[in-house]
Amino acid sequence: MSAPADRDRSRSGYNSYLRFTGLGLTMAGVVLGATFLGRWLDGMIGWQWPLLTVLLALLGVVAAMVYLFKETRSR
Repeated sequence: MSAPADRDRSRSGYNSYLRFTGLGLTMAGVVLGATFLGRWLDGMIGWQWPLLTVLLALLGVVAAMVYLFKETRSR
């Protein structure tokens, strides 16, 4: 096998690694952002039970999963 073919295969694996690492970090950012927004809103409203924190955290998980499915579907 020639050196350019090895380099292309190595680069392809590296690009996949970067793609999925970025995907995971984006998903974590969406969930954390929604959770912290819910905490901030609950603090502003002053409710005893953190309703908005729970709802926005769940909404963040749903949004992250939708993003995951859109990014990983076959084209």
